This record gives sequence, C-alpha cells and structure tokens, in this order.
Amino acid sequence: AVPRATAQAINRVTKRVVTLVVRDVAKEVKVPQKLIRQRLKHVKALYRRPVGYIHAARSRIPAIALGVARTQIRRQRGQFLVSQAGRNKQGRFTQRQHAGNTSIRVGRHVFPNAFLQKLKNGKWHIMHRSTDARYPIDVAAIPIAEPITRAVNKHANTVLQKHLPKELEAALKQQLRLVIKRAK
Repeated sequence: AVPRATAQAINRVTKRVVTLVVRDVAKEVKVPQKLIRQRLKHVKALYRRPVGYIHAARSRIPAIALGVARTQIRRQRGQFLVSQAGRNKQGRFTQRQHAGNTSIRVGRHVFPNAFLQKLKNGKWHIMHRSTDARYPIDVAAIPIAEPITRAVNKHANTVLQKHLPKELEAALKQQLRLVIKRAK
C-alpha cells in the first residue's frame, strides 16, 4: 500500500506543478495556456518506480500557432506605403515601390518587417528579416526557454515542500482503506 500511495501523491503534486507552470508562463509571454501545456509532459510515477518527471520542451513557439495573422501597414500622410507588385510593359513583375513597411499582428504580438510565406512542406509561417538584405529570413517565434525553466524551478521546490506531506497522508489513508476493505 505504501508504494502505491507514494506514487499517487507524487502524481498529484507533479500535476499541480504543471498547472502552476502553465499558468505563469502563459501569463508572462502572453500566449494561450493551451500552447504551453502542449510543451509540458508529465511522466507518471508507478508503484514499482515512485518517481515522477516533468519534461519541458523549451523550443520557441512559432507565431502562426497563436491564431489569425493580420497584416498591418504603416501609413504616411494617409496613403498606403506598401504597393502591390506591378507589371511593366512587357508583362513582367516589377520591383515594389515601397517595401519593409508591413508588420504582422497575431494575438497580442506584433512582428515588424514580417510576412506570411508558404513553405515547401505546405505549412504557412510568419517569416521576418533580421537585416535589410533579402536573406537571412527566420520564422517569427516567441521564446519560452527562460520563463519555463524559471517557473519549473520555482514551483517544483515550493509545491514539494508545501503539498507533498498532505497528499502523501491522504493517499496513505485511501490505500489503507482499500486494504482493509479487501481483507473483509
């Protein structure tokens, strides 16, 4: 009964840690909790192995995952600065008159000098240029490595000290109740 109670208490505590981490990180980086929860995996403790794990994928969240992307165009004296690609007399595409004045807004985030692009694998992404040159371009993304690490370290220690004894006591009572019930 004791190993089962230990595993049950550890699982409840690690679930609580995951919930608190998701809440804090989502609030800090201003993204929906669903996107953070997908990146935290809770490996349950078993009575044979009373150890619980929290795996955190610390990779950046691509901006396209945040929701609907809207293009914003900076205006100058009431006129649009971004023109459509036009054609010359031969029917060939010509260079745009104004470029680099768009920004993409997704949720609460704004990515300057960004644009939507369909990649070779068929997925759409929000790309942005890091310099004035044509290349390099990079996927616009939100970094979560530091906030998620900070939150896991903070909550894992406090929740273990505060809640594990109570959960362990409750789980032991439950397991003893089950053992007594089976013995009858």
